[in-house]
Parts: sequence; structure tokens; C-alpha cells
Amino acid sequence: MTGRAARWTPMRRGCVTLETANHRASRARACPVAGIDDRQHHKTAGVASTGRPSIYELRQPEVELGGFLDEHLPALRGAAVLDAGCGPGSYVADTLARASGLVTVDIAHGRLRLVERRAGRVCGDLQALPFPDATFDVAMAMHVLYHLPGIAAGAAELRRVVRPGGVLYALTNGEHAQWEVQDLVDRNGCDPFAGGENRFTNENGGDFLRTAFDHVQLTELTGSRLVVRDPECVIDEIERNRYLTEPGLRPGVGWQDLVAGVRRDVVDVVTREGAFVISEAHGLFTCS
Repeated sequence: MTGRAARWTPMRRGCVTLETANHRASRARACPVAGIDDRQHHKTAGVASTGRPSIYELRQPEVELGGFLDEHLPALRGAAVLDAGCGPGSYVADTLARASGLVTVDIAHGRLRLVERRAGRVCGDLQALPFPDATFDVAMAMHVLYHLPGIAAGAAELRRVVRPGGVLYALTNGEHAQWEVQDLVDRNGCDPFAGGENRFTNENGGDFLRTAFDHVQLTELTGSRLVVRDPECVIDEIERNRYLTEPGLRPGVGWQDLVAGVRRDVVDVVTREGAFVISEAHGLFTCS
């Protein structure tokens, strides 16, 4: 790793400030109206808060993020890093503590406003990144590639902006991650996969990444679970993903029917067992 701070020339590929970023829509592929790769949804979606914890805050055992990065993303140390599809910046503070420089990119202005100002903040499309070739030592794509209409195109862009000898880290889920939630949705009248959640997984992600990277290694991470004692936390997650789930409603089933059925089932499990437990199956691809 060179350890150089990330640098780029704004005029080369468009303005890269948060306020006036060029989304370069003309280079992006069209996408479905609804689904996990719905670009319009992701451009405008806010970060909802109900006052209750997210189910991901209920992980057991708890994961100390800094330790996770040191163990599984060691190339961050002293590197110029791109956090591609950063969302509200969950990885930013711990990455800044390790990297020589950090630039974050997301398609949504609203989420970028939540990112620490110590990081560079760029509103842009992962399929048309507004940076010159070989800008970064390391790119992170954490739970984001399944959102792209063109996953291979996104992988090619990440390869382009990572310097020779650099690394891409891409985190995703296994096909059977959170099968308990999938079962809830299915049992209450909805196809849990209608929104395309399995577009980029532990099982198929390597095929996409090998179109751009010579070396792709998967580390499977299956030692955690989400232990939910408040049924409304599960309902919050169902509502947050309504844009994914609602297209799969079967004939005669309305959204409120689905929600009511899920609530009833989760309450039943929590009453009997003390918690609704959701299994996790993450996968981290290391690409070079």
C-alpha cells in the first residue's frame, strides 16, 4: 500500500462535492420500478428512526467494529480508502482511525449528510464513479453491490479506481441469511425473494467479481445472530424494506395483512421463547 491520501481531479469526471455531485445518469443502466436495485428509491430514501433499536443493534455476540476491520480488512491501515455505497457512514469513524484518507460515496444526499465531515463526501453512482483511474489503495463495498442494476459494471468501476496491487473488500449475505424472516414473510402471503435480495450473495458474488478482479477470496462469517425481544423491532425492519417486499404480495393479501400476520407470529414466538432469533450468514470477498 502506498499510504497516500486519496486525490482526484474534479474537472476530469465531473464535480465531486456533496452539494453539486454529478450523478452521471446517462452512463447508468435502467432499472426496475421496484426491487433491491431501484435507483430512484435509493436516491431519496431517508434513514428512518422509530426510537427502537434496529435489529442489527441486537446482534449477539456483539461485534466490535474496529476489531473486525483489523482482522478482516487489514489493508485499510495507512491506505487511501473509498467507502463505496457508504449509507449514513456506519464504517466511517473506525476507517478514519486506520486509513490515511477516506472518501465516501453514496447515491443519496440525505444519507451523505449523516456522514462525518472528516471524510470526503461524494454523491455519485457506483456504476460511474467520478474519480480518475487508480485513485485509491482500497475500496470498501459493504452490503451495497446487490443494490446496483449492473453488478458487473459496478465491479469494473471499483477495479478501475483501485490502484494496481490494491484491494476491494465487498461484504454481502448468504442466500439463507435471516431465513427466519423469509419464513415469516412467506407464511403470511408474500414471496420473500420478489425484490431481488439474492442478486449478489456469498454463493454467486464471486462470479460477478471475477469479471473485474483476478483474485477473489470469500471469508464466510456465520458466528452471530440477532436476538429480538421486542416484536416491533421486527415490524420496523419489515416496514423499512417495504419497497422490496410489497411487490411479492400474493393475490388477495394487502400490506397491512402481511404486517399483522408477521406481528402475530413474532409475538407468539417471543411469548413462548423469550426472543425471536434471526440467524446471520455474511460473506466478505477480498479482491485484487
